[in-house]
Amino acid sequence: MIELSASFRRCWMLGQKPYTVGEIMTSPVVTVPASTPAEDALHLMRNKRIHSVIVEPDRPGGAYGIMTQRDLLKKIVAADRPLLNVTAGDLASSPLITVSPDTTIKQASIIMLDANIRRAVVMKEGQIVGIVSDTDIFQTVEERGWGPD
Repeated sequence: MIELSASFRRCWMLGQKPYTVGEIMTSPVVTVPASTPAEDALHLMRNKRIHSVIVEPDRPGGAYGIMTQRDLLKKIVAADRPLLNVTAGDLASSPLITVSPDTTIKQASIIMLDANIRRAVVMKEGQIVGIVSDTDIFQTVEERGWGPD
């Protein structure tokens, strides 16, 4: 059960909305097919200066995944595994942990902490519309707080 802080409840009682994921998310997201060589996905991430890519399902009705730099470190570097013949789909984590654009940043941070993840995928009407990271949330809280007081 999520406990809401006094300042959060006060925002709602005064008709003020706390900051939402939709306000701070990165959009559009970068996607790659599951069959993409992991090395190519890594180069794409480096060139775009991003830390993750969404991995498309490898079959109709399949699940989307997310490949992060951490996945690469954990599943390749730490495992002393060669990168040759490894695909983005091999490294992707799934199922995705998702939030909606109207999820507050406080709610999103709790969801992400509970799931032990650094990024949540933002979904609207069944479509991926963005991604929010713990860095996005931290930066917003540092600069503006959780929302209007």
